[in-house]
Amino acid sequence: MIISPECVAPTGCLIGQSPLWSPAEGFLWWVDQKRAKLHRYNPRTGNTRRYELPVRPSRIALFDGLLLMAADREIGFFDPATEVYEKLAAVPGEPDTNRTSDGGVAPDGSFWFATEDDAEREPIGNYYRYGTDRTIAPIRLPSVLLSRTFEFSPDGRTFYTCDSAEKEILAHDIEPETGAVGGRRTFAFTHELGGMPFGSTVDREGGLWTCLHGASRVVRFKPDGQIDQVIVLAAPLPTGCALGGEDLRTLFITTSRAGLSFPQLDARPLSGSLFAVTVDIPGLPGRSFGAGRF
Repeated sequence: MIISPECVAPTGCLIGQSPLWSPAEGFLWWVDQKRAKLHRYNPRTGNTRRYELPVRPSRIALFDGLLLMAADREIGFFDPATEVYEKLAAVPGEPDTNRTSDGGVAPDGSFWFATEDDAEREPIGNYYRYGTDRTIAPIRLPSVLLSRTFEFSPDGRTFYTCDSAEKEILAHDIEPETGAVGGRRTFAFTHELGGMPFGSTVDREGGLWTCLHGASRVVRFKPDGQIDQVIVLAAPLPTGCALGGEDLRTLFITTSRAGLSFPQLDARPLSGSLFAVTVDIPGLPGRSFGAGRF
């Protein structure tokens, strides 16, 4: 089944990404990574707001009324009420040419994230876990050129990530007692779909909604890796998605305009906007940093 979303916020982000639904506020948050900006959308009123940041955020998460951020080569938090950013920890041993790429809150409440070559030329990134004890520890996984998607199955036993450059979605087993990661395998390839897998979200039935960057599509993979739904966008570069709204059945989709020529932007003027569409299967309640258990 093919469905089409509508543009709800024509913000013109250079690289809009990391959509995050805040159920307590009823807001959708996301970032414009290259421009170091944070955006907020209120679906009740249709209003948006933009915040300036001192860092380039790649991923945000809920954190006790604040927003935890992976940005540049550090972890920090931003308080929207005061508009103050505070650095919590530097990522140890990362070269100046690297930056954080994507991340997500694990079932135990820790924040998992990756780094990558800022120029996107060499597979020299790493994977990390930022724990509730405020320390950063490595996760032993092979480096990839472009690491996207940090999502977990509803039962917390499967971790999904993407090797975007190889157009491959990967699945890993998680040991429930310890959180150890193993059993790396290919969940799905996207070569025939015409785009690179980017940001994703998991719904209540374990379906993995994944953005196909360059293909104007977001697809839903069933837990067995088969595709059962396709969303076609009026923008070629979707970057991330999140399920939100009062019933968690609104799929919000961020997009990019980076690298598009003027003729391409004339043909796709909504590139960089926020889109939304109602889906049948609701999402999972959002995890907050510091709340959870394996």
